[in-house]
Amino acid sequence: MKYFVNDNGGWISLSGDADMFAVVPDGYREVSEAEFNEAAGVIIVEPPQKEPEA
Repeated sequence: MKYFVNDNGGWISLSGDADMFAVVPDGYREVSEAEFNEAAGVIIVEPPQKEPEA
């Protein structure tokens, strides 16, 4: 997966075969997944862990 953002708040993610054919618009730069998630407002929540039985 590749992640792109621009300075105007826009974001794009590309995966699979789209990487070969997609044209990223001018002004977008490739970023890490963490930076993309922050820009896109993605919140990652870990699933609850089962507590050990006593």
